[in-house]
Amino acid sequence: MNLSMSGIDWTHAPLALREQASFPPEQLAEVMGAISAAHGVEGCAILSTCNRTEIYVDAAGPADPPWRLFVRETGLDLPESAFVSRVDEDAVRHLLEVAGGLHSRIFGDDQILSQVRTAMDRSLESGAGSALLNMLFRTAVTVGKRIKTQVRFTSTTSSAAAAAVCALGDLAGKSALVVGNGEIARLAAGMLLKRGARVTMTLRTYRHGENQIPEGCETVAYADRMAAAEGVDLLLSATASPHLTVTAQQFSELRTPPGAVVDLAVPRDIDPGVRGLVPRFWDVDDLGGIETAAPEQLEQARSLVEEGVQEVLRWRERRLSRGESAYFPLFLDLRGRRVVLAGGGTIASRRINVLRQFGCDLTVISPHLKLEADWFTWLPRAYEPGDLEGAFLAIAATDSREINRAIGEEAHRRGILVSVADCMEECSFFFPAVCTGGGVVAGVVSSGKSHRKTAVAAKKIRTVLEDLT
Repeated sequence: MNLSMSGIDWTHAPLALREQASFPPEQLAEVMGAISAAHGVEGCAILSTCNRTEIYVDAAGPADPPWRLFVRETGLDLPESAFVSRVDEDAVRHLLEVAGGLHSRIFGDDQILSQVRTAMDRSLESGAGSALLNMLFRTAVTVGKRIKTQVRFTSTTSSAAAAAVCALGDLAGKSALVVGNGEIARLAAGMLLKRGARVTMTLRTYRHGENQIPEGCETVAYADRMAAAEGVDLLLSATASPHLTVTAQQFSELRTPPGAVVDLAVPRDIDPGVRGLVPRFWDVDDLGGIETAAPEQLEQARSLVEEGVQEVLRWRERRLSRGESAYFPLFLDLRGRRVVLAGGGTIASRRINVLRQFGCDLTVISPHLKLEADWFTWLPRAYEPGDLEGAFLAIAATDSREINRAIGEEAHRRGILVSVADCMEECSFFFPAVCTGGGVVAGVVSSGKSHRKTAVAAKKIRTVLEDLT
């Protein structure tokens, strides 16, 4: 159970190099799956943002370093010197500091925490996760939250979008076109609106309920973006597209070009040649990298990081001392039984969809929910002590280590079987990969080291069950 990581980030790699290592989510999922299937590798997770690409690998034994696995699976022609690598405790400490915004170009960046959580979710969804990586990334999210709430950094900006808006100065009455409708684009548009700008956003397609448009924004079809850019004061682009949204040729053909251009994307959205055609131009490397925290704030944040590091190391030591385990399969009749599930994210949603098949009386507790509550009871709030009263089973699948631990403790006190998604030591049962077909139900679990092995085995079993009549 060896942890290692390799990364490219803004502290040593320019934008032109970083964008080579930036890939769309669907391709990252393929890369993580391929790396996790490599010899000696138990799991892989990739953290990809505009300022960094970091590959974390959990290896059961000798394995190629993460940078080599990454360039092999992506086809990149990058030497080892392009990456910074860390192992074991140093790798743990680095991720926890990253999640707290201590290594962001915009010091204390508000967006990095959700990006770390997304990296964990994508690893699990691609079947590349492992128990160690799951524990590591969940701890990083928890530590990042603690830093955000307990340490008050004095930075004036909290994201690249905020830094760009601040750099633009007085925006009252100015017009702006925002190309993109993702998280960063929406954040930028909302900030521009608050500063008094008139904002138009591009949409590639419109489906009711899928496009979240900040109140007060006008919209225009993405295909009409250049016509909409005519005469605006500001053009800002922030998409996840691997292609340019604005070329130098397109920009030069505008009769009245924007006076300021901001490119918040990696890979870049706007042709670098536009820089010479406009009075004011910023990309992500022009924003941030100056501010830091006061020494006492850094000390407080790093103290919280060290607590998280020790938590991960203790968890790993417990796993190593236990060695391999095989678990006795037990099948339960859940019809009409009360099941309480806390959580509303990706893992919780998968658990809910599985439980649908077994007739339980399910209560889901979560402030937010990805699924429609069409067959179960949804309590739109956080878990509270006492919520497990009368439950037969409990499932803790929130993104908070503290809440999941509290649910596990309450369940154990009440004698309720509980599955804790981010800590197998706190489970009294393990939620399996469920396979059904031909009136047969099979459940698959592993030793907890490799989610990918479980997923592969379950897929093969489902193929067999589908042929039963």
